Amino acid sequence: MGCESPIRKDKTKLKKIKSFDDREKIEFYEKGTIKPLDRKQTLKLIGLENIGATCYMNAALQCLSNTDKLTSYFLHRFKYDKNDDSKKISNNLYIVLYHLWKGEKNYYKPSKFKKALSEENPLFSGVNANDSKDLLNFLLERLHLELNKSSNQNITQINAQNLNQSNEEVVKQNFFKAFKKNHKSIISDLFYFTIETKSICYGCQCIKYNFQINYFLEFPLEQVNYYRYQNAKIKSLVNLDGSNPDVNLDDCFEYYQKLDKMTGQNQMYCNFCNHLCDSIYGTSLYILPEILIINLNRGKNAVYKCNVRFQEKLNLSKYVTIKSINTNYILYAVICHIGPSSMSGHFVAYCRNRIDDKWYLYNDSIVALCKKPKE
Repeated sequence: MGCESPIRKDKTKLKKIKSFDDREKIEFYEKGTIKPLDRKQTLKLIGLENIGATCYMNAALQCLSNTDKLTSYFLHRFKYDKNDDSKKISNNLYIVLYHLWKGEKNYYKPSKFKKALSEENPLFSGVNANDSKDLLNFLLERLHLELNKSSNQNITQINAQNLNQSNEEVVKQNFFKAFKKNHKSIISDLFYFTIETKSICYGCQCIKYNFQINYFLEFPLEQVNYYRYQNAKIKSLVNLDGSNPDVNLDDCFEYYQKLDKMTGQNQMYCNFCNHLCDSIYGTSLYILPEILIINLNRGKNAVYKCNVRFQEKLNLSKYVTIKSINTNYILYAVICHIGPSSMSGHFVAYCRNRIDDKWYLYNDSIVALCKKPKE
């Protein structure tokens, strides 16, 4: 339905997660310290005023607001300090979330948040149109840096390029050791996931392993349909009426984990052959996050038009390497873009409210009850 769709795990199926030693995700906070938000409180549906082409910001903030554990962390555990410039974005996000859940008016004007955002990133200054995806990307990275309890505040990506990449177990252990040491925030705990890449040299048949972290998946829709066409899953790249074939999320995940032949100018360097070689390269989901964010990329200026079909419940068991973890998700927020490109048009958000479990349309300062998003 939109360019960005945060998805959360079905709470009825969640199990307590322990440590990376069990190939599972570690929670940085102590058991029981994040209080559940009161679902018996009075239902409040507070919009965000558009203060100059800020619909992209308002839609993203409403999705973050409806992320239960994130909002609960800020309302119950975050220590607000207006004089602490090292947590400028965190402090101003707290103010927004406070007004959205404890405010008395029908809408809130996020002027202070927008000012802090502009000061910290010139991309979002002025009244220029922007993309919600770019904003979420910046916010998650900055919030992690501000809230990270690790002494190393500079590492936002870890890879294993300098390790013995021919031994998967050694690479894995070193990666997770570095991860636990350098990532201790509510953001890394909720949103970060692990991907594993493998490359096989045609010459020596050596397999090289690598692990990386990320906080959203991106699916290029036009390339997904081209992949389907190449594998005879669709007969044409264009329907009889001139439209593009529909895509579903299974198509996207299959494309994401496909194997690529790296030849010609795309050859990869082999540490054992000591030169560029033809290779096979593939990516797989190793450990899933608690909150999964998916970006449906329609290409430059959002010109590729096709429907993306998905259900509210999603099971990714066949796409993840570690089968022991929970792979069930339930949709709770979608950002939709209406217009010819991400730099023009309008952003709105659809979110499932935690109090009455109903879907609402968040259109800047207006919040309206709506039917469930169509599958």
